[in-house]
Amino acid sequence: MLKPGDRVIVAVSGGPDSVCLLSVLQALAKDLDLALHVAHLDHMFRGKESADEALFVAGLAKKSGVPAIIEKVDVPAFCREQGLSSQEGARRARYGFLQRVALETGAERIATGHTADDQAETFIMRLMRGAGVSGLSAIPPVRENIIRPLIETTRDDILEYLRQNMLEFATDPSNAKPMYTRNKIRLDVLPVLKRFNPRIIETLSSEAALLRDEDEAMEACLATLSPNVISREKTGVILSREKFNALPQAFKRRLLRKAVDLVVAEPSGLSSPETQALSSVQIDEVLAFMSTARTGRAMHLPLNLTIERSYEKFIVSPQAVVQDFSRALALPGTTAIPEIGVEVETNVLEMRDEERRTGEEREENYLWQAEFDYDKIRFPLLLRSRLSGDWFCPTGLGGRSKKLQDYFVDEKIPRQKRDAVPLLISGGDLLWVVGLRTDGRFLPSEQTKSLLVIQVRQVEQGT
Repeated sequence: MLKPGDRVIVAVSGGPDSVCLLSVLQALAKDLDLALHVAHLDHMFRGKESADEALFVAGLAKKSGVPAIIEKVDVPAFCREQGLSSQEGARRARYGFLQRVALETGAERIATGHTADDQAETFIMRLMRGAGVSGLSAIPPVRENIIRPLIETTRDDILEYLRQNMLEFATDPSNAKPMYTRNKIRLDVLPVLKRFNPRIIETLSSEAALLRDEDEAMEACLATLSPNVISREKTGVILSREKFNALPQAFKRRLLRKAVDLVVAEPSGLSSPETQALSSVQIDEVLAFMSTARTGRAMHLPLNLTIERSYEKFIVSPQAVVQDFSRALALPGTTAIPEIGVEVETNVLEMRDEERRTGEEREENYLWQAEFDYDKIRFPLLLRSRLSGDWFCPTGLGGRSKKLQDYFVDEKIPRQKRDAVPLLISGGDLLWVVGLRTDGRFLPSEQTKSLLVIQVRQVEQGT
């Protein structure tokens, strides 16, 4: 992870894990000639509590004699503007901040305080969602310039280290509330598993490391095979049918994922790395289609993709034409939009102070989320494809209106993808270009009494 003379950004939240990380790296700094720099980002989710944590980190850095860069970003507003979940918005803001600080300071490494407990929790989350070997590898100890020195250390050992060295740390009260998936696993699932295996954290962490080694070995082997099987053309990503069908099933799954990733990697503005991979069920459905499909037959995939057999090859490409769609949304309730492979969940929440503070603690199993002032909503509430003449007032433009067509051009959304971008419509007004931008006129304010919460999930889709 480290070599002598490295400059290291230490991500310090103020919690026990990051305080321990800073202390351990300081202990290594002299022998390894490390130059440390503390970085802390206040996400502004918890008002005075998060502001106090920033002050605590500033004091800790000063006491430790380590320079620090401490900034704050209104992540709740960023999530509302971009239609992101709080978890995804916070992740983008945090890693963007850390990478910028590393660039500004010339640091070679960014150290984060992920632990064996985080590894175990991630393993269970991905196991429940049906991840393959790559997903179950969980959190990598090293990824590009990011290192996780405590990834094999349990939280119990960290707390004991802090006690022995009389090190103070801040406590985030939201971590003790079973209000979203990771906390439920930490508070409800792991204590039960510990009854059967007191060292379940170490066991799951070791299992993730084992699967990561096997995953790397398979990827290395696949790298020698893929150039003969997969290629890029103007029409999309091409798979040689004969060579693909001759591969073991495990390699087929990986090559299919790679083909999809190559297509989705083209700038669409609609998805993040967490949403690009197909589920295991979807992969198996596609492989079943590929084993029997005649030439000319095609299958729709999530994320507006198609796989088609054309004689002795398969072509994975963006869908050229998307059927127009318009669905009235149940409120509250869930509405399926099969044309684009998503479902929309709507809820109305009272805008109490507690709900403002804990907005980041809602579930995270959706692609996009947006919140609006319910009293500004008119009915019917629709999700539909674009129509000629659509316009809205994009958040951040000071209330100025913009044609949807011009917005797509400015944002460089490929022409073939524009018909598949869902639009949230309220009584004829365009509230949200889903996954891209909201209309600032309908966002919550200090006077908001009730929230309209819209969550969009991907569902399995095929023909």
